[in-house]
Amino acid sequence: MTVKPKIIRQSKQVQGFVENCNGVDLDMILIPPGTFTMGAPSTEEDSQDSERPQHQVSLPFFFMGRYPITQAQWKAIAKFDPISQRLDPDCSRFKGDNRPVENVSWQDAIEFCARLSHHTKKNYRLPSEAEWEYACRAEQQPPFILVKQYPLN
Repeated sequence: MTVKPKIIRQSKQVQGFVENCNGVDLDMILIPPGTFTMGAPSTEEDSQDSERPQHQVSLPFFFMGRYPITQAQWKAIAKFDPISQRLDPDCSRFKGDNRPVENVSWQDAIEFCARLSHHTKKNYRLPSEAEWEYACRAEQQPPFILVKQYPLN
């Protein structure tokens, strides 16, 4: 018998703003300040030594994109003048304006943020590892919350 975890969804209000660039919107949400335990215990299944030791991290508030950058958003920002390098406006293999952009290097992502920052006069950057983990946990301490299991029929 295969067991499927039950997913419990909760509706919550988020604060944020919408950045309009070249006719496309980027939804930015406020991630509240807080402290969390970063990393994985040695007992966590599929964890790696690079995720240890666990340690407390405190973060101030920050803003983060609500969704992955779409191909339409990428193309809009790629039209801005280069800061450090050229950006391929059509770099994705799996085409579609509303699909996430892929086949992007770390340097490409840095250039995207630099162009967005220059255009908006705001400081855009990639999240740190701690910011990313904190935002992904959404105030949950364990990496996976299994509430109740139901058999699949």
